[in-house]
Amino acid sequence: MSRPASHIFVCLDLVKAYEHVQAKYLDFRICSFLKEKDDFLLEDAKNVVKEAYIAEVKPKILVLGAKGYRVEAQNSLLKILEEPPRNIIFILIAPTKTVFLPTIRSRLGQSELKIEKEKIKTELNLKNLCENDIYNFVQKNARISKSELKDTIQIIVCEAVLKHNISFTEQELTHFNTLLELAQLNSRPQNMLFALLLSIMKRKRA
Repeated sequence: MSRPASHIFVCLDLVKAYEHVQAKYLDFRICSFLKEKDDFLLEDAKNVVKEAYIAEVKPKILVLGAKGYRVEAQNSLLKILEEPPRNIIFILIAPTKTVFLPTIRSRLGQSELKIEKEKIKTELNLKNLCENDIYNFVQKNARISKSELKDTIQIIVCEAVLKHNISFTEQELTHFNTLLELAQLNSRPQNMLFALLLSIMKRKRA
């Protein structure tokens, strides 16, 4: 396989992007600096630089991954990205190229991996919803992300209306919209899902 060039790799799913890099470059040694939940900090950048200056006989790929990169971390990487040590290749993974400074983007090429979003399946019988169903569903989805919470709320409401012909009042629909707005913040998924499903259960019993 030809030697890859250092570049920015855009993908919404950091883990899947890293797995893609691993599968694509099986013949290369890969060192991971992946941070799924936290920003890439100055200390992380220093660790990358240390690893990059370890002499290598064969090409080595350093994979950096984070949803956000602190400015001071990026600035500390500028020189080594512009003049990498022998046999060192950098792949910087992020959900969007805009997280990087223009000076970083100007030094590196860019590629993108589009991940098809998996359709969420609630597996709820909204027509015959009971307290036990609500409890089990809320427990199962207690740790979902903000984006997953928003998608789940929308899917549940759509299923209720389109699949089960449940009619909601204007006040209830306004309440659902409020839940969607709260899902964008740091509201607990348990509270949002419980409030939504309880409203649907009450509507069916009315």
